[in-house]
Amino acid sequence: MPILTTSLAIGGIWFAVWKNKQQSRRKKNVSSILPEKQQHSLVNVKATPTKTDILKNEAEATHYQRISLVALGLTSAGAIFYSPLTLLSIPLLTYNYFHYLKRSHHVIFKQRKTMLGIFESLSATGVLVLGKYLAAAVLFTMFFTTRRLIIKTERSTHIDLNNIFGSLPKKIWILREHLEVEMPLNTLQTNDIMVVRAGEMIAADGKIIAGEGVIDQCMLTGESQPVEKSKPDKVFASTMLLSGWLHIQVEKQGEDTVTGQIVEVLKKTADFKSYVQSHGEKIVEKGAGASMLATATALPLMGTSQALALVYSGFGYQMRLAAPLTVLNYLRVASNNGILVKDGRALEKLSEVDTIIFDKTGTLTETIPQVERIVTCNGFTERQLLQYAVTAEQRQKHPIAQAICQAAEQQNLQSFSLENSDYEVGYGIRVSFVDAKAGDDVKTVLLGSQRFMENTRINIPDHINSLQIECSEKGHSLVYIALENQQLMGIIELRPKLRKNAHEVANALRQQGMTLYMISGDQQKPTQQLAEVLGIENYYAETLPEDKALIVEKLQKQGRKVCFMGDGINDAVALQKADVAISLHGAATIATDTAEIVLMKPDLSYLPYLLQIANDLNNRINTSTTLNTASG
Repeated sequence: MPILTTSLAIGGIWFAVWKNKQQSRRKKNVSSILPEKQQHSLVNVKATPTKTDILKNEAEATHYQRISLVALGLTSAGAIFYSPLTLLSIPLLTYNYFHYLKRSHHVIFKQRKTMLGIFESLSATGVLVLGKYLAAAVLFTMFFTTRRLIIKTERSTHIDLNNIFGSLPKKIWILREHLEVEMPLNTLQTNDIMVVRAGEMIAADGKIIAGEGVIDQCMLTGESQPVEKSKPDKVFASTMLLSGWLHIQVEKQGEDTVTGQIVEVLKKTADFKSYVQSHGEKIVEKGAGASMLATATALPLMGTSQALALVYSGFGYQMRLAAPLTVLNYLRVASNNGILVKDGRALEKLSEVDTIIFDKTGTLTETIPQVERIVTCNGFTERQLLQYAVTAEQRQKHPIAQAICQAAEQQNLQSFSLENSDYEVGYGIRVSFVDAKAGDDVKTVLLGSQRFMENTRINIPDHINSLQIECSEKGHSLVYIALENQQLMGIIELRPKLRKNAHEVANALRQQGMTLYMISGDQQKPTQQLAEVLGIENYYAETLPEDKALIVEKLQKQGRKVCFMGDGINDAVALQKADVAISLHGAATIATDTAEIVLMKPDLSYLPYLLQIANDLNNRINTSTTLNTASG
């Protein structure tokens, strides 16, 4: 009877082989009559699992896990309390067994792991044939529980590409025969003149043909400050017009925009790293042939039970069960220390990393700059200048405004009540307020760029002009404050604010043997300045999102294992391409979705600790492999 059942199982496997070949022939015949483009489409559709597929697979794994748990409970109760209970588990075990065989078929023909699939089939068949129902229940419970965890991980890291960059407006304004006409976004065409006003999102790529404005494109390019743009500057979809108005001649829309291209790249690479073999599976595949040979040799000499024992004593089989448990233990350690590891395989890969690439803005630096100093002129005091500045910026939400408000709060300065506030398009802000300290006089203050001062004919002293050159070389920026009577009050110098312990972390990573790179969409000067402060010799400035991914690929082609750490939409493609992707809690949703590891606190000091955890895990698995090899 045991020999008959085993023969039937082997026969079933070979029948599946024959069936698979027949299906392959049919597919080949179908491919020969399909157009090449349609064939390519079929391959792409099959290659990329959808979120629905993942949810379906998870539901299936959960179903079989529950059945195996019930069977485990019955067999355990039968072994301890009342043996007939074991008989109730047989239908459940048989039900799981046939699905297990189906999975083995998938391993053999889809994953091309012939020895592993046959090894799994024979081991499951053996325990059932010999009536080892408790062992079979344990086997199926471990298998389906592990499978469910893997699928759950895949689901949690799956990228929902809908609305990655925020919702574009459903309707837009188009200039037609000197009239503004509201149109559905999907009717937008190349060369249309799009009208965008303050507070609206730009819906397409194009060039400015009229108007001026301040645009926040940080989430796309990584620039830390809003950018002033006017004719004939380029603008991009999914960026926000903070102030002013623009007439934009549409050049690209939909999938052809920079935003659309990023989405397409993410779609193509979403499944690029969807499957990485675990240590246990590699070992089983390599050792399956030897284990089966040993089992076949022992069968006539020692009997069925003893021969089957060789299967489960094999080091590969033990490692396949032990490795996931080891990884789960280290995931728990990381979680307890504020590190969310969404994919345990990332810890294994992290131990191989030798190169770490940092995005500058938002990763190495805070999103809000810091007031470096205040320089006054024409008899005004620093406190007076700062109080006027915070009055002008009190209702604004951009990073410069927040930096000024924080500096005023540190000095316990309160803003005056505004009477009027107007943006000067593309330059700055003009506000009117009552200064209670100056006899309730109404003051009108201008705050903005050097160009704003020059256009309003504010005289700028030579020493302030010298500061502008000096700050530009340091990568700092200046905010000018003046009264409407053409009198400059002074300037506020702002510098990028390093994250806490950034310098110490960079040194610690170098001591761990890491080569450090820094990439930024920001200008050359501030990028170079920050790289010098941190001692990072390799840096790239004014880098577009697709260029970040190309840099990652370039380093990988040199044989490097690359970890990319970023926080913005503009980092998403590079995060996807890297061997390991890390982001910070509070970063853009697409960044945290793409990253396999998220630091739950915005503290870079967790990074060296994370590398240590990864190395400890790798050493533990290697040690276990060595010990199991010796004992096996």
